[in-house]
Amino acid sequence: MQAICIFLGVIVACYAATTHKPPHTTHAHANHTQHAHQNHTAHAHNITGPTHEPAETDSITFQFQPLTFHLLVKTHPDKMTYNCYIAALSDSEHAQIHTDAGMRAVELRILAALGSATAVTDVSTLDKHDVTTCTAHFSMQPHYFTITV
Repeated sequence: MQAICIFLGVIVACYAATTHKPPHTTHAHANHTQHAHQNHTAHAHNITGPTHEPAETDSITFQFQPLTFHLLVKTHPDKMTYNCYIAALSDSEHAQIHTDAGMRAVELRILAALGSATAVTDVSTLDKHDVTTCTAHFSMQPHYFTITV
């Protein structure tokens, strides 16, 4: 199951990398700056084609930690932020996690609960296996959150 999650994460990353389009910059305007997640409006310069909006990306990785029975959700919403959500699973979710349909059901429940996650201020209260899994392959220290059933 871990291999499937990693494989899906790689596929999503590859797709995101191939669909990135540079911003449209054929004409200059004074004091014009571009920010991620800002609306970009076409200016009235006899544009006959479609407007070009900036590319938007998001990355979410799910990983089941078999030593703690937690589902870890790693998000990288922007260049400066890396979040790791540690979700406790119910007994029935733990039984489902090893099937594709069960994993999808648990992932959807966890995604819906991200907004109500609790920020962790003392990392020493977390299981070391979860912390190690969250920090693997990232050079920056994540912000940790917990999600309970």
